[in-house]
Amino acid sequence: MRVQIIIPILNPDNSFTTVLEMLSRQTVPNNILLIDSGDSQITGQFEKRSIERGTFNHANTRNIALEYTADLYLFMTQDALPYDSHLLTNLCKAFEDPDVVVAYARQLPYPYADPIEIFARHTNYPEHSCIKTKDDIAKMGIKTFFASDSCAMYRGEYFRKVAGFTKDLHTNEDMDFCARAILDHKKIAYVSDAKVYHSHNLSYTELWKRYRMIGEYFRNQSWILTEISKYRSAETTGMAHAINEIKFLFKTAPSYIPESILKSLIKFIAFKSPF
Repeated sequence: MRVQIIIPILNPDNSFTTVLEMLSRQTVPNNILLIDSGDSQITGQFEKRSIERGTFNHANTRNIALEYTADLYLFMTQDALPYDSHLLTNLCKAFEDPDVVVAYARQLPYPYADPIEIFARHTNYPEHSCIKTKDDIAKMGIKTFFASDSCAMYRGEYFRKVAGFTKDLHTNEDMDFCARAILDHKKIAYVSDAKVYHSHNLSYTELWKRYRMIGEYFRNQSWILTEISKYRSAETTGMAHAINEIKFLFKTAPSYIPESILKSLIKFIAFKSPF
């Protein structure tokens, strides 16, 4: 199996060398492409492409993968650290099912993650693997389409067939791809044995910017919510997450409850904001 790893980077810190070291230890041979939109001084046995920072785009930049013929494409972010040397092996196993076109890894919180982020990782990336199909929309709602390009592997043949990610998406290119694939009667695999460390302690400003972009995405790609609304309300998923987060914090870190409420409010307003 030819595995092409694609990692967009922007002035990564010294910890990125550990990411590259862990990828070099994988039990599945692979080639690494770094797409650099900064001025990173990184050397090693991999290919590097430089692009102008202003041209970076979550979908279009990753679509550079279409220039490479591979059985599998693994998209990662510079801050996702492989847990062990079996990350690629475990992801590859999912593609033994010919209908699986995306397999994404479990994300573990870094030791410095705050309780809110720990809850998010444990909720979105549980201990047990699953295969998601169109039949799951009624039960799982919008989460049927969930995946994360912080560490996700794509079947090369299918990725090229559909011309990769939808052009010009500034966020949610992974969810958009999975939604189109699910509605095309393909399968999405969540592989809990494939693990990376990845988490963020976002500031209020960063949270606002992120959810404004997500809100903009759903306004421009309203077909996803239209599809989900045939079965259930997408907003109930966000409300349930906020409530369960407070319950978790009440038991583990009550002092974070005010921050949790404020962040949930910021997410909601930013998501709804048209400006």
